[in-house]
Amino acid sequence: MPVSSSIFGKAFFVFLPILAIFLGIFVGSYPTNPFSLDEIGKTIIMNIRLPRTLLAVSAGIGLSLAGMTFQAVFRNPLVEGSLLGVSAGAAVGAALGFAFLPQFGITPLALLFGMVAVGFAYMIARMGGRLTPVSLILGGVIVSALFSAVLSILLILLPNEGLSGIVIWMMGSFSNAEWWMIKYSLPAVSIIGVVIYLLSFKLDVLSLGEEAELLGVNLTLWRTIFVFLASALVACIVSFTGMIGWVGLVVPHIARMIVGPEHSSLTPTVVSIGVTTTVMADVLVRLLPFDVPVGILMTLIGVPFFAYLLKKTGGGWS
Repeated sequence: MPVSSSIFGKAFFVFLPILAIFLGIFVGSYPTNPFSLDEIGKTIIMNIRLPRTLLAVSAGIGLSLAGMTFQAVFRNPLVEGSLLGVSAGAAVGAALGFAFLPQFGITPLALLFGMVAVGFAYMIARMGGRLTPVSLILGGVIVSALFSAVLSILLILLPNEGLSGIVIWMMGSFSNAEWWMIKYSLPAVSIIGVVIYLLSFKLDVLSLGEEAELLGVNLTLWRTIFVFLASALVACIVSFTGMIGWVGLVVPHIARMIVGPEHSSLTPTVVSIGVTTTVMADVLVRLLPFDVPVGILMTLIGVPFFAYLLKKTGGGWS
């Protein structure tokens, strides 16, 4: 019996992120007792830890669901949300916001350019007439290379203060979290997440690949819908936090090993593990004696896990 099908399993995956959020709120360099808070502790929690933790929750939901969706669309557990160039596009937007167009804001420009990159990748993929996983991947590779080159040019032109800002942003962090970020990010990822959950049966069908056409499924339409839903999740999160990789790769695969490939069970499990992963990663970096962006920590965790996945799966879908 799958873990998630039992009452214990369901309770466990509900309790896991709740425990992580509790630790995210009350654990840090300044000791805070949840049963006896002084004024300083209340200020730290309301102005720093709570928005930081909720931004980590948003990132956990968005990045893990995006990775799960892309893996279903492309039928490969070794892909993640930045596949179609959204992160590279967002980085270009952020660089423009840091130095050249500060009046428009870093977050709006990062979000805009992230989605523009996805649009370019989609148009390139459709140039052959038929939208396939291979054409989407090739489109993403081309767009990522293009925006990476543009980013390199911008980095050369950036003044020193802007250069340091974009470099830190690219490392990915929750340390600059503010309440206005939560106001936009958490509802956005929650709404898109609910839509993906309600359409999870379509992800099961897409996982069949070209065989799904025999069931009367319009593959091009549903691939387009899910690609843009997943890309919107990544663009939304990256625009607020910077680049945080590997969550979308590692979390869905762990969840799939626990509950199986059926997306009605996989989706809530991915959310639970994703939230727990990002929040606990942020708690860990707070406890380190030196400041390490959470994006670096996730990379240190993700690289060996990716090597394990590559060895186990051979780069294919099982």
